Amino acid sequence: MGSIRNSRSTAVLAAAALVAGLAVGALAAPGAGHADPVTDRQRQLATAWQELEGVIERFNAVRDDLRTTDAQLERVNSRTGPLQARVDAAQRDTDEVAAALYRSGAVTSTAVLISAPSPGSFMDQLATLDHLQRRRTDALRRLKADKDALQREHDELNGLKVRQRAQQQELGQRKATIEAQVKRLGGDRAARGARTPSGALHDGYVPVFTDDAAGRAVRYAFSQLGKVYRWGADGPDTFDCSGLTMAAWKAAGVVLPHNAARQKKTVTPIKREDLRPGDLVFYYKDVSHVGMYIGDGRVVEAPRAGERISMRLLDYAPIVGYGRPDYAAG
Repeated sequence: MGSIRNSRSTAVLAAAALVAGLAVGALAAPGAGHADPVTDRQRQLATAWQELEGVIERFNAVRDDLRTTDAQLERVNSRTGPLQARVDAAQRDTDEVAAALYRSGAVTSTAVLISAPSPGSFMDQLATLDHLQRRRTDALRRLKADKDALQREHDELNGLKVRQRAQQQELGQRKATIEAQVKRLGGDRAARGARTPSGALHDGYVPVFTDDAAGRAVRYAFSQLGKVYRWGADGPDTFDCSGLTMAAWKAAGVVLPHNAARQKKTVTPIKREDLRPGDLVFYYKDVSHVGMYIGDGRVVEAPRAGERISMRLLDYAPIVGYGRPDYAAG
């Protein structure tokens, strides 16, 4: 019996030792149930950078909207003064005719009718004044309607401007929040150095610059290599992603909005196999980034804060579409 009890005790101790050993091994094994803090921070940083670029692109869109609204308000204001002057002049003319009609119509006694050259001529004068009064009144009514419509347009534009400014402020606050997150994750240290992004190509490739609008756009974009990214910028010394493609095509005589998603809506969609230099390549699901295809499977793009405009392989990030400005939509 004693040997059996000893055997059982030995077995229990061996099992306990095995369990303890496995537990220690699990704790010691790298990556077993524990995320790598460095990798996790890098993933969070990459997510924050992408979110920041999306906010910046939306900020660019709202800024362009505000510029459009300001231009419309300026046109409305330029029409308000002259239209008011016409309303005032028409009002004076109408008042003068009304006064003349009143004076003529008020003198209707028999004596005046007898002293008039003829009753018919007197009635003709009244009819003429009445007709003139109706015309002046109708003209004044139309002018006042135009003025009221212009005032409504002015009020609507002012309301739109207030909402756009609120959007701009909200996006600015969101940008500041993400930048604080980037700083906490250590991304601001890299940003201060204005470095070339990882994956950039330095193999001496030079695109073919054709003698057309696309060639001029490619030449412009390629000549910006090495310049520093700055959000909201469209040159000549700094650019963000859509600012670079906008400026490049502007140099070729083609107007694009300063926003990647809006550029995607503006250009003609094409297939990957139809890509040619000058076409735009759009990245990420929210279309928060854009680059310019320059040939040989490469794009020129302005990456993000603290990095330089670089040449990279086409598939360096998830692609969501390709497009060609309408100068050569065929």
